[in-house]
Parts: sequence; C-alpha cells; structure tokens
Amino acid sequence: MAKRKLNRRQQWRIQKIQDERLARANKKQKNFNNDDELLDQVHHHGVVVSHFGATLDIEDDSSHLLVRCALRQNIDAIVCGDKIVWQKLTNIAKNVQIQGVVTALDARSTVLARPDFTGQMKPVAANIDQLLIVTSPVPELNEGLIDRYIVAAELSHIQPIIVLNKIDTLSHEQRQVLEKRIKIYQDIKYQILYTSAKSQHGLDTLLEQLTGKVSVFVGQSGVGKSSIINALLPNANIKEGEVSLATNKGTHTTSVSRLYHINTPSQTQSSEVQTSLIDSPGVREFGLWDISREDVIHGFVELQQYIQHCHFRDCKHLNEPNCGLLKAIEENKISEQRLNSYHRIIDSIDS
Repeated sequence: MAKRKLNRRQQWRIQKIQDERLARANKKQKNFNNDDELLDQVHHHGVVVSHFGATLDIEDDSSHLLVRCALRQNIDAIVCGDKIVWQKLTNIAKNVQIQGVVTALDARSTVLARPDFTGQMKPVAANIDQLLIVTSPVPELNEGLIDRYIVAAELSHIQPIIVLNKIDTLSHEQRQVLEKRIKIYQDIKYQILYTSAKSQHGLDTLLEQLTGKVSVFVGQSGVGKSSIINALLPNANIKEGEVSLATNKGTHTTSVSRLYHINTPSQTQSSEVQTSLIDSPGVREFGLWDISREDVIHGFVELQQYIQHCHFRDCKHLNEPNCGLLKAIEENKISEQRLNSYHRIIDSIDS
C-alpha cells in the first residue's frame, strides 16, 4: 500500500501536537536553564549516548558512567556521538532522575543528517569516522540508495564502507550475481564486507574494520543493521524487524539512535581507544538535501578527474561534444551505471 499523503490540516495538527509536547518538556526544564545556583561549578566532559526528548544519556569521560542530563534551551540540536560539557545538579530530589545539565556543545568533526517530515535537515549522529552502508539480498539490493549514502559520506568527509549482509541466504549462483553487481564499488576502491549476522560469517573482519573508530550503520529497514549489532553486542538486545512479504521492505524497529561500545580483539578494558557503534533509525529513501548540483560530483570520486577534460565549463555530461566523462565511458575508464546514478541525483535536486 502506498504511503498516504497528509493534507495541510493534518500536517498542522501533527505540528501542533509536537509543539505541545515540546512546550511540556521545556516547562520541566525551566529550572535548569537560567538558575546557575542549581549547578556545581565543576565542568565535566562527556559524549551523548542517547537522546530521549527533553533528556539525554551522557557517558562521562572520566568515570565512564552514564548520567541522565537535561538540555539548556540555547544549545543547538544534540545527537548521538556529540561531545558535550555538563554540570552536576547540586540538589537532586528523590523523585527526579535528572542528575545534571548539558551546558555546552563541542565543535563537531563530522555530522550525518537526514530530512524530517517537513523536509528540514535533522542531524542523526556526530563525530563519525565511517559510515557502514548495510545492504542485503532482501530487501532488493539498491545501488541508487548506496550511491546516495556514498555521496552523503564523501561530502561529510566520512569513510563509506559497504556491508552485504544475509549472505547465508544465497546460493552459490546468487552470490556470484550479487558480487558482480557490487564489484562496481570495489573497482573504485570502496571496501566491501560480506557478513551474516545469523551464521556469524565475516564478523571478525567487520570487528577489525570497526576497531578504534566511531561507526554508524545505515541502510534500508530490514537489511539487518540491528541483527549485526546484536551479534557483536549480545547484551544490547536491540529489537530486530522482519521483511514484509507484501512490500518486500523492512519494518522499522529502531526509533532512537544509540551509541554502543564494543571490545575488539586488539583492545583491552584499559585501552584509551574505544570502538563505538551508532545504531540509527532505518531509512528507506535517503535524500540529498541542502547541497548544490555542483557539489554532487565531489561525491563521485572516480568521476572528478575526468570533468577537467570537458571542453565546456558548464558541461552537463549528457551529449555535449568533447565531454571528459562521456569519453571516459567510451574508453571503459568509468562505469556508465555510476554516471547514470549521478544524473538521477542531479535531477532530484531543485535548481
């Protein structure tokens, strides 16, 4: 069944409900926003582990303990992976779970964002080293979606890695077909990992890739992101979804992004280098908002070197004479499929 479109009144009602919820949350926080007498003067540093509406779970850098904190209203949207400064509350009532207040947000090295239902960009995770693009035979492998994730990663200076999960469900012939389809990414030097959360295949290689980094798992719902994390972190108990037989699409099970730590073979409890995973809400379609058409080419790393050979500075790479990209296609130096994907993304962006 196609997703029902909301009319203007329905959209207004949804926004009104959200505004009312936000107002209630802000009312609960009002005592923390301006009254510095409530706060200990010692400033602590930490990382955001999860976000629950008006409150956040913070992992303190020194004690590594989780602290439930409120958020001051004058701070921008905070997401999983953010590095923050927080202060303890001096007097905590017995029936209040909040132990501190987030008072400052450190500069981000990277940020991953996606649009909300209004089309506004919403940060999903911050300070990420690599984007693990999880795909699988079911739901159907979607190269166009993979390309969009790669563009988002490249433009955000995050390393993209493709994970083909559920390979235990494939026959030898089916796996050969998929490997041939995905070889296009190996040819441009992107790393491909083959895994099965069910049979544990490839998880050792995945752990090596994760070691000492902050990684976020993205991909269509139902491809097995949460299953992989459960295999790596059995105690996480993340809810896993099934693929709908009617739509052949996954069901959304992760509603809140969360950061997890994992011990890898090269790490010990005393190691200062942590391996972290962020489980993000499933995304069936990943749009590229807030970028220009000119920026898209920088997300296709193998195409960039050939555009300098175009005769016209405003070449559209369609049928212009002396086009560097079209010539590279004729000489089998780049993939026509990837060039077509580039054009589809360009066409999806408003002028």
